[in-house]
Amino acid sequence: MIEQKISKLNGYFDKEISLCEQRSKNLLADDRADEAAHEKIKANVYGIFRTILSVAVKTGKGDPDAVSRFFFLKIQQIPSNWTTAYDQARQHDDTVKMQVEQIKLDTAARIRETFTTIWEEEE
Repeated sequence: MIEQKISKLNGYFDKEISLCEQRSKNLLADDRADEAAHEKIKANVYGIFRTILSVAVKTGKGDPDAVSRFFFLKIQQIPSNWTTAYDQARQHDDTVKMQVEQIKLDTAARIRETFTTIWEEEE
């Protein structure tokens, strides 16, 4: 049961990372380096949370509630740093940095939604 959810989540992360990498290549080919960099940022965020999931599984030792608690703790903690960085960038009128931090926050929100959907599915 928990194995199916973990497998679905890992599949989700793999698919999203692959899509980001492909979009990045296509954008670079079109001389759209900034947008390609944004796709790489998204891929990195997916990679971070794929790693967090694997750590959650190891520390949870098969307990679905422990895995979920660990993952949700991290999906709140990590983006809080990005929110702080966004706020600092806004204070300095650094729109580029604001955009980067917003991409990270938006990606984390999508991950949270997907995790919740998959984790709450009935077996």
